[in-house]
Amino acid sequence: MTTHHYLHYQGTRSSYCRDLLALQLADWNRMQTDCYLPEERLRIFTLLAGKPVWQSSESVVNVCSELDWKRCVAVHLWFMLPPTASVADALARYEAAFQGSCESGKYACAPLPPYLEADQPDSEEEEESKRPLYDICFHLLKLYSDRHYSLQQLLDPLTVTWERLDYRLSWHLWGVLQALHYGHLSSSRQGLLHTSYAAQLESAGLWHMAVFILLHIPDHSQRERAVREMLTLHCPLQETDESVRRERFLTERLLVPERWIHEAKATRARRDADRHQQALHLYRAGYWNQCHRLLIQHLASDCIINDNHDYLLEFLEGLAVPEHSATIQDWDTAGRVYLDYIRVIKTLQDIQQSAGYELERLYTDVTSLCSRIELLPCSTARDRLAQSGRSTAAMFDRR
Repeated sequence: MTTHHYLHYQGTRSSYCRDLLALQLADWNRMQTDCYLPEERLRIFTLLAGKPVWQSSESVVNVCSELDWKRCVAVHLWFMLPPTASVADALARYEAAFQGSCESGKYACAPLPPYLEADQPDSEEEEESKRPLYDICFHLLKLYSDRHYSLQQLLDPLTVTWERLDYRLSWHLWGVLQALHYGHLSSSRQGLLHTSYAAQLESAGLWHMAVFILLHIPDHSQRERAVREMLTLHCPLQETDESVRRERFLTERLLVPERWIHEAKATRARRDADRHQQALHLYRAGYWNQCHRLLIQHLASDCIINDNHDYLLEFLEGLAVPEHSATIQDWDTAGRVYLDYIRVIKTLQDIQQSAGYELERLYTDVTSLCSRIELLPCSTARDRLAQSGRSTAAMFDRR
């Protein structure tokens, strides 16, 4: 803006200049010479005179007729109010203009969302919501003017998009507003905001990011329940590179307890009737009593029959830790019995394996000795008798 234009703009904001321009318009109207002026020029003079609407000798001149709602707010602030007026004053005048509650009637367009600017608003939607739909920028201006303005209207997805379940911008905007210390949104509406955006991410396959959204729920118990339900629905039993990456994101970045993840996997394994996976994740989740009961009722007998002792022993030795076994019902009469039995079997196997090795080594030594005895030089009958005796003894030893 040049200095000339700036001074001209400042001059038109003074009441004296506006009054002179209004007198000029009145003179043209009285002499009916305004019909010789282009409508665009009449609109400019009307605007500079601070008049939103002017009745000329032939038609009604509306300065806002070809302006969008943002420019309508601007002309009210710059040309129709004194220099000391605030944004709140301009919004009040503009609201009266598009609602038709001022002397000039309805002369400005409503602040519709961008997707409705070219069309008429859906009357059914307005009737359903009991309020008209306005652009999110208009709501932000209202919040700027009134710190206690309703955040529920501001964060409605319909202020941005026709997809009423698209909460992307609404959720992020709520985070910004919280940082600016706007907190007058009810807990129920906050919960709706978080769960709706989480459901949107979940439907897109980004369930791990949905967990991040759910962690913003204010109430601790509701937050924990929502996160655990999400994990139960989506934590896979089969490990893949993607599942490992997502679980690492949950535990390392979001600090979700690993126990929650294993609990979710145990629930999924139970649904799939996979008792081995269920026992494994119950153990990793720290549910010692449930893991022990599952082992005794469904897995231990098969392990004993099939000599799968190592598999069962790995569980039982972990459960036998005093801090764990103290919480297990019937440990001494169930799990500990299996553990002692397997340990006895292992001990006998170790003895048998050790003795067998010694016998095998002795057999090899005896065989070698027999062949070497036969090669001993014998020069006398005594030598031949001794050789025969040693060979016989070695043969008996080998047997």
